[in-house]
Amino acid sequence: MKKAKRWIGLLLVCALLMGMLPMHASAAEVSLTYRQTAQGDVVLGLSGLEGSKALYGVALEVTLAGTYQPAQISLSPADPLAYSPGHSVQVATSGGKTTATVYLVSHLALNSGGSLTLGALTASGMGIIPESAKVLLLDSDALTGGLDSSAMETVPVVQSTGSEGPDLPFGASYTITAPQAPHGTYQVLAAARENQVVTVYVQPDVGYKLATLTVTAKGQPVALLDMGGGQYTFRMPGADVVLEAVFVASGIYLPFTDLPEGYWANSSIQYVYEHGMMKGTDETTFAPEMATDRSMIVTILHRLEGSPEEGSNVFADVPAGAWYEAPVAWAAANELVQGYGGGLFGPTDVITREQMVTILHRYAKFKGYDVSATADLTQFTDLRTLSPFAVEPMRWAVGCGLINGTGDNHLSAQGSATRAQAAAILARFCQNIH
Repeated sequence: MKKAKRWIGLLLVCALLMGMLPMHASAAEVSLTYRQTAQGDVVLGLSGLEGSKALYGVALEVTLAGTYQPAQISLSPADPLAYSPGHSVQVATSGGKTTATVYLVSHLALNSGGSLTLGALTASGMGIIPESAKVLLLDSDALTGGLDSSAMETVPVVQSTGSEGPDLPFGASYTITAPQAPHGTYQVLAAARENQVVTVYVQPDVGYKLATLTVTAKGQPVALLDMGGGQYTFRMPGADVVLEAVFVASGIYLPFTDLPEGYWANSSIQYVYEHGMMKGTDETTFAPEMATDRSMIVTILHRLEGSPEEGSNVFADVPAGAWYEAPVAWAAANELVQGYGGGLFGPTDVITREQMVTILHRYAKFKGYDVSATADLTQFTDLRTLSPFAVEPMRWAVGCGLINGTGDNHLSAQGSATRAQAAAILARFCQNIH
């Protein structure tokens, strides 16, 4: 609470410096609106605002069904550049419910006449519809007491007009019971409102695959839609549901004759092979000790992202029509790679361990994953060989277990990453970083 007050104080100081002296505006006619997309995202907004007044601040308190940790709740602003200095979410739980309070302040008018789009609300990375809401509005007339949460007014929660898909009414919230199954994991909301589209993210362990996934309500099956990529959706019925998964050994055959039984990276190689991230150097050879080059890494991430067509070639040493042209263009467009300078990328250069973790660190940021993990690198006797650009990525990589050193307390930052090492790092990344 003290942290929240300090944050609010900073926002008010910023507002004063910008010449805005906000006060509470009436929320008597205001409603919190929600719109759920076909992909399950839940976009919040405010309607019924006094169109003649510009709003420069909003405090929103929503109550959600289910219990969530603070790090699991997020509101992604519709226009993040408009907010100064940013936005904050305060979370509290009680009695199987979660209350999330969001503070938004800007030097620009937030609303457009009588409406305001707030952004996408997620719990555990999945869209969730609030059960109830309170708001506090700040306009530019005068400062009468600051951002006082006790002044929040209860507003109705209603479905937005023009929602995507069938215009179904959303009812009360019901719980989702999802006991974890052996040999795999899945993520799903703790509760959802009736008619809400719920997404289930399924991740089998290495060497396993999903055999069955069922959702039942009052003993009756609920229809599931396979969205591909380990994602399934169902529409929440007007009852509690139980989700059950069964994972079985995949039984996939690795056709590589150069991987002896018991080889340390076999499970990781099987994972990246199963998921289409890495292939053999030919039909029967994986070449686990071969060095990985820079074009291979960006191609793997490009496949992981679904091989999007994005960006154009900006490097003189990436030939037109090369098998890695599209992956390198995509990686450069999203600032995953920057090249050596002088218009060169070095596609066939052996990638070093520090270069690989730097690219993965940038990719994790690009995906919005948690990159807060860090580690003390002074345990490594060859720390002096680590390049300055790779210090933060390497701390993250060691901190979250992607890199463990190469023995004798060596980081081997300048050493090459073999195909087996690359498979191990990529498997750990996909299974543990999200």
